[in-house]
Amino acid sequence: MSLKKKAMQGVLWTGLAKASMQVMLVILMVVLARLLTPADFGVVGMAAIVTVAISMVNDRGLGTAIIQKSQIFESHLSSVFWGGILFSLLLFAISLFASYPLSAFFRNPLVQPVIAVQAIGFVIGSFGIVQKSLLTKNMEFKKLAIMEIASILASGLVSIVLAVLRFGVWSLVFGTLTRDAVNVLLVWIFCRWRPRWIFSWRDFKELFAFSAKVLGNDIASYGVANLDILIIGRMLGSEALGYYHLALNLVKTPVARLSAIVSKVAFPAFSAIQGDTKKMHKGYLTASSLLSIIIFPLLLGLALFAHEFIDLFMGAKWMNMALPLILLIPMGLAKSIGVIRWPVLMALGRPDVELKWNLAYALPLAAVVYFGAQRGLNGAAAGISLLLLLTFPLIQSLADRIFKLSDRRFYRSIAPAALAGAVMVAAVLILKSFILPLLDLDKRLNLAVGIILSGAVYLLALKRAAGPMLQELIAFIRSGKFNNGID
Repeated sequence: MSLKKKAMQGVLWTGLAKASMQVMLVILMVVLARLLTPADFGVVGMAAIVTVAISMVNDRGLGTAIIQKSQIFESHLSSVFWGGILFSLLLFAISLFASYPLSAFFRNPLVQPVIAVQAIGFVIGSFGIVQKSLLTKNMEFKKLAIMEIASILASGLVSIVLAVLRFGVWSLVFGTLTRDAVNVLLVWIFCRWRPRWIFSWRDFKELFAFSAKVLGNDIASYGVANLDILIIGRMLGSEALGYYHLALNLVKTPVARLSAIVSKVAFPAFSAIQGDTKKMHKGYLTASSLLSIIIFPLLLGLALFAHEFIDLFMGAKWMNMALPLILLIPMGLAKSIGVIRWPVLMALGRPDVELKWNLAYALPLAAVVYFGAQRGLNGAAAGISLLLLLTFPLIQSLADRIFKLSDRRFYRSIAPAALAGAVMVAAVLILKSFILPLLDLDKRLNLAVGIILSGAVYLLALKRAAGPMLQELIAFIRSGKFNNGID
């Protein structure tokens, strides 16, 4: 099967998985928000110091070198498998030790056992790193899609049942561990490779030379990603952190899940064509365009109907989350169109760029969160979004230079979605201010009418701004012909 056809099928299967997971995760968050308290989510947010690291190590870590390297031998795979398990045990021990000072830092004794139990995910996930990397390298995205959907379903079921049984914060903890366990179980079923009793320090170092850069970036990203949690949890407490943590999840879920429709396929695909600059540019710009077209209306719609969504689905106890949620939307927009940079940089063997950026970004982020939190949760959320919007052009320009791509071409690729989104926002504000109040509809019907009309306005504006792009997308879905993609 050609690379183009594999990439096309990868987008379709990954898209199915991520779209399904997007729906399931939103439903799961809404149901659990009804059953649990903001303080429960706050404690889990504090434990995210560990959960974010687990996700990074298990999803990217050592496995990225397997995907990036053109020739892989059995000694490489087995060495990474056993080395990964040893590394996970080290991370578990570090997390266990760190759980005590973190609990004291947050002034919440429940944080210690939650982090200690959550850290088991390091060990569970390590047993599937090599197999998952092989499936990704071979673009077996149908199997990966089934794994992800099944693991989220299992996790959601466990979390909801435990929440109904009044397990509180532990329903979230054991739900996450269930997801990790089901993922590993299925990856062993779908991937036929099995480790041998082989460990070559030379082969391990050969792969680790690349993975160390990725892991270094992950550590920096890990620190940056948790600075807001540390500062908000310390200054404002578990309840405020609960509002922030759930708002952040609602914003990041479309970014993390739907962006992966393209980015998960992009790394192995771009790795295969890393010597062809023209194809790299076409694939990168097309991916950026499609991501913006999909994610911009979702996040802007979430901002426009935040109060209605929270009131209808989550209840009045979560209404304090509405304004922080709206203020975080610009951050989500910037992240959504920047996510494709990472797989391209890795494919080009330059993960150090993201590492250096994260290190430089850490201090300004800590400052805006700290000073913003002095004005409350809204101040912290506003500071985070403002900083990312101001620094986005700089990191994008740095990446474009490495890609040998002009900044103008990149911004032109996302311009149609940005323009259509602006038209949608203006239309919805007029609709909510002058038309819907006159209709005096039931709040459910009011929300439904608003969403339908905003979607129609966005599509009409997008058709006007990017007719050829829409035609290409339709042709891609119907026939698998992706003119500007990877051949």
